[in-house]
Amino acid sequence: MPPLKAVRYFELAAEFESFSRAAADLRVSKGAVSQQITQLEQYFGVPLFSRTGRGVTLTDAGRRYHSAARNAFNILETETERVAGSRVRGHLKLTVLPAFASLWLVPRLPAFQASAAHLDIVISAEAEVVDFAKSDAHIGIRYGAPAQGGLKATVLGQDALTPVCTSGYAELHNIRTAEDLSRCVLLHDTYWPDDWPRWLTEAGIADRLGGDGQFFTHYSMAIDTARAGGGVAMGHRLLLRDMIDRGELVCPLEGTIHSLHPYVVVVPDTAAHLDVVKRFRNWLVESFGPEGALSP
Repeated sequence: MPPLKAVRYFELAAEFESFSRAAADLRVSKGAVSQQITQLEQYFGVPLFSRTGRGVTLTDAGRRYHSAARNAFNILETETERVAGSRVRGHLKLTVLPAFASLWLVPRLPAFQASAAHLDIVISAEAEVVDFAKSDAHIGIRYGAPAQGGLKATVLGQDALTPVCTSGYAELHNIRTAEDLSRCVLLHDTYWPDDWPRWLTEAGIADRLGGDGQFFTHYSMAIDTARAGGGVAMGHRLLLRDMIDRGELVCPLEGTIHSLHPYVVVVPDTAAHLDVVKRFRNWLVESFGPEGALSP
């Protein structure tokens, strides 16, 4: 058998087709990676990479061995999880939209954590789309289908949008029709800037009621203001389901529109085999349940 360390260094370098990125992932020097791969090539007696001034590319032998090495490490990692069980703490990193994280995921996360007591979960709330090739995240929750390759995507649900406020605010301003919103403070967010214009256009009053109101960089801030009786926000009903059920927010008007995009859970191919990733993804899908797709 060839040296396992050299095989591991090769597998990462082949995955990225870059000695530099493999070195950064392994937290070693680029020279250390090159040395281990040279040792492996000497063991086989054939080159695994073609080296040029612009970088490295796998040879035919390198591609074949990379496929075998990747499958072997996947099997080893899965069986290590099963054998070690609760004696070893697991690690799961999520990259999630800030609004989804604060309004939907965090309140429900204890239910999943109860079945995974030995798992450390790291939540990175980021509005920007994360490049999984440059991130150590295992799962992403996004708004819209991913453009990046090498990802397995599953649609969680399409949202329905409708104005929301407190019952007291609706009564104070006598909100009965869309035209009554002219007496209200409209709460906008910059992540979903098209929500209000689209709804007002559908209601036929966009020419009379436009961009006035308050603007927030985070959707959750607009919702917090609405809950405090400060105005009317555009409600994403999937995210606000619990608040609406508890009566903290109401939908004073009947008009609803579909969100432009669905919520999607994405998993990079390099993490799709992990048991904990599979469990969390399945939990997400089940938690959305039959209400995952809300119709206007």
